[in-house]
Amino acid sequence: MFMFNFDNGHDPNRPSFFEMLNQHQMMPSFKPALKYIFTVLSQRNPKFRYIVNYYDECFYSLLLLLEYHYLKYYEGSFSENFYNLKRIKPKNNNANGDGDTLFSLLKRLVVTPSNAGQGPENYTKSQILKKSFAMIRRNRAAAASSQQAKDDLNTMIQDSDRKESLIYLVLIPYFKGKLDEYYKRESDPLTELGLMSSDNDNINEQIQQLEQQIQQQQSIINGNNNNNNNTNNSSNSNKKLKIKLLILIRFLKGSKTLKRLKKIFLKVYPFISAIYEALFFIYQLLYLYEYTNYYTPFFHFQNIQLKRLNHKDIESHRVVISNRRRDRINFVRDWPGASFFVPLVSILDSILDYSKYILPLSVFIFKSLEWWYSENRISAPTLPIPTPPTPSKRAPGGLEIPRDKKLCPLCVKERTNPTICGSGFVFCYPCIFGYVNEHSKCPITFLPTNTEQLRKIYETV
Repeated sequence: MFMFNFDNGHDPNRPSFFEMLNQHQMMPSFKPALKYIFTVLSQRNPKFRYIVNYYDECFYSLLLLLEYHYLKYYEGSFSENFYNLKRIKPKNNNANGDGDTLFSLLKRLVVTPSNAGQGPENYTKSQILKKSFAMIRRNRAAAASSQQAKDDLNTMIQDSDRKESLIYLVLIPYFKGKLDEYYKRESDPLTELGLMSSDNDNINEQIQQLEQQIQQQQSIINGNNNNNNNTNNSSNSNKKLKIKLLILIRFLKGSKTLKRLKKIFLKVYPFISAIYEALFFIYQLLYLYEYTNYYTPFFHFQNIQLKRLNHKDIESHRVVISNRRRDRINFVRDWPGASFFVPLVSILDSILDYSKYILPLSVFIFKSLEWWYSENRISAPTLPIPTPPTPSKRAPGGLEIPRDKKLCPLCVKERTNPTICGSGFVFCYPCIFGYVNEHSKCPITFLPTNTEQLRKIYETV
């Protein structure tokens, strides 16, 4: 299939490095593509915002369904089956040779009479050798076929292997992505300087919104004495419970123990992530030079290898799929409303089975349409003007911003030779140059900057 795998000298069913690399990168490449699609759709239909806000949970839930389906019926994950690969358990090479030896075959020939009723003593030496070699070939063929059948049963993955594979395929990448996102957010310099909204600020805003909603509903209840009071009271009690939970979360996040754990996490996690990525790189490098048959450490932990699908595997998959579809249709055929459920089950089965073609094709079509329309709309003057960025916040301990916009915040005098800093504030050139040259930060926001980022402003008189 690939030139680098033509002469591997060992197993023709061993996937090449490029096959393994492509199947390993397939699902991670789908994740940002699908997120972009739902982000575009949410701009036109607000119902998709929920998917965008909880995209990781939605994506990995769908991935869990797909991976379970393909592991159960195709002996491999979604991406592995896309490249015609399957998972096997390596067999133990404890065979007892190639069957009977030449001595045993000759002995069996001597003690067994021929079909013509003549004893073996009537054969010449050349006839005995010829019949012996013929029996050896037949015995080897029979032993090979029986051993192949045993190997197929011994190398098939079991239910325990499928469950463990789901942990490595879905759960670990999900938690790894969440930890990466948390580390990136908490290690941001703007977060450390307090210039970005923290979790406590978001919690306080949610509490204020809930309290305002409770007050509005309470005023409605006092003004109207009808049967809707019970429903309003129940909704108010639910919102009060949410407020209590948010206050508890805010208290826990403000505890000293969690702050210490957060500092330890920010220091230790980069090393853990580096070791995690280094293990994958080492295994991939060893697989490239055929020092190991395990492409990732996860395969090594499970003692699972990938092999190419042969014609027999493909035919067995077709038989399993047809039997599964027939059993499911027969199961729902006796339900009330079978005319609705039978085609529904058939459609869902088809979507799951052909998802390895539907998903890449849908992403490709969407990106192609987006490119086509973006090319046609380049010259269109109907694009909205982007809003200017919000001004940077003053850092705790930073300089006060003078009310008179003509004054320099450093010398508190009318600006001379006005110069803008990287944070967007304007100072006198001598004042800001000396401060930045000494402290390498903005005196108001404490954002890191240097003298090369200073720009002169030409004002009209």
